[in-house]
Amino acid sequence: MKMRICYLLLALLLTTAASAQQNPQYSQYIFNSMAINPAYAGSKNVLNLNAFHRSQWTGIEGAPTTQSLLVDGILANQRLGLGLGLTRDEIGAQTTSSIYANFAVKLPLSENAVISLGLAPGVVQTTLDGSKFGITEDPSIPTGKETVIKPDVKIGAYLHTNRFYAGVSAADLLQFDDMQQVEPERHYYFTTGYLFDVTPFVKLKPSVLIKEDFNAPSNVDLNAFVLLGERLWLGSSYRTSLNLFNEPETADVTKRTAVAFIGEVQVLKQLRVGYSYDKMLNGYSNQSTHEVSVGYYFFQKKETKMLTPQYF
Repeated sequence: MKMRICYLLLALLLTTAASAQQNPQYSQYIFNSMAINPAYAGSKNVLNLNAFHRSQWTGIEGAPTTQSLLVDGILANQRLGLGLGLTRDEIGAQTTSSIYANFAVKLPLSENAVISLGLAPGVVQTTLDGSKFGITEDPSIPTGKETVIKPDVKIGAYLHTNRFYAGVSAADLLQFDDMQQVEPERHYYFTTGYLFDVTPFVKLKPSVLIKEDFNAPSNVDLNAFVLLGERLWLGSSYRTSLNLFNEPETADVTKRTAVAFIGEVQVLKQLRVGYSYDKMLNGYSNQSTHEVSVGYYFFQKKETKMLTPQYF
């Protein structure tokens, strides 16, 4: 019975709070921004693989879990980045799986500056398993599985140098009024950051990410990381919500505030491993979130120079 109640509450959250954050949440997007911006594809100038697993609010039945596999690289002419993103996101009785093909055109602005324009067409499958609720008397709740498949597209732009980056992107651009389940809101992202040399051994990278759907308070991530000896990233992210584009009287909700402690180590030249621990500062303060990532660079036999090695 307890499990059914948890699933029901999560289902109500999905159906009555459609304007809230609906896209999968990541803490380690800072190590591969293709998760939020298709224009990032090929920015490392090598074949780049990233795998993520995230368990959110551990200890709660039906809490969100997310798995993602991202692969991107660049063609020999250094002008076209290609990528593939697969994601599976599960919360309660709802499971969303997606696949996107990423294309990014690289336009050099100077010797060190490149702007990328990205497009990611894809397919999204959403399945609602009504049998997990254990409720048969309500005709509005399916007794079995209901699956909806729809096309989607993402777009983005990404500017970076050896020290600076900035990107804007939009997701869930294709909207359908006849959806049998909750239609995700369009989401917009803006991110920027800069790399400072503190000492020859220590580098500092502050950054910010703003996530917006114009129907609820903006989600804002404030990040600060240090890089030690070109091998170990250590840092933290403070996540909150602000009324940037909504009037306070129409968007007066409790701030979704959390802090994440994140680390990534370059185990080998090709292999890197990351971990993040998220803690809610209100609401689900007794629950924590864990995220692990594994990344691998596939270098050519003749080593390829990376435009911004390990930094962005």
